[in-house]
Amino acid sequence: MTLQSGPSATAQPPFSQRFRERSQLMHRDTGASTYLAALTKGDLDLQGYAALVAQHAVIYRALEELGEQLADDPIAGRFVFPDLYRRDWLQADLAYLQSRGLPVPEPTPKTLLYAERLKELASWPGGFIAHHYVRYLGDIAGGQSIGRQVATHYGLVPGGDGVRFYVFDKISPKPFREAYRQLLDETPFDESEQQQVLDEVLVAYRYNIDVLTELAEQVLPRYPQVAS
Repeated sequence: MTLQSGPSATAQPPFSQRFRERSQLMHRDTGASTYLAALTKGDLDLQGYAALVAQHAVIYRALEELGEQLADDPIAGRFVFPDLYRRDWLQADLAYLQSRGLPVPEPTPKTLLYAERLKELASWPGGFIAHHYVRYLGDIAGGQSIGRQVATHYGLVPGGDGVRFYVFDKISPKPFREAYRQLLDETPFDESEQQQVLDEVLVAYRYNIDVLTELAEQVLPRYPQVAS
């Protein structure tokens, strides 16, 4: 293969920058979820919140089991961080909500589809990285605000029982994000593989949006003040 050089060559921006640019619009769509809006404004109750916890429990179990399958892969393994694992905290949050007399909601069809997609990625490190980026980087950033608002509105202690999912106390968020971007830039993907991974980033966002949309359809009608 001949590498083109000189003024006619088009240099691609860093892979991490392309991740951010590709996900920017979809991230706004996720933030515009009517379910999340109602949840973070305090318009629901603990049962309405428990619906989200139950979906996260299924999604993160699938994502973290996928990471464990790929832990020895020379590319994907660099993105497997046990300090980030959420599934045990989600189970603890669900157990606490149950102790408050709340039934554990069932996973929605869209959540099950999302989990199935993750299981399909066991032979594709790039696909795992795409979903890992969308979930964890989003939770480390915007998820912190959601956790605080949920605790404030629904009588929970910030960072305590019921909202432990949102606590990332084993990392320093800013240095971690910087190191993560460097890992993305160091992945040995060619342009074709990079494009496939970036496309999967959009797939990951779409699954997340679909889950939130389905929660809005199933949960919000129980709250006439916010049902549309």
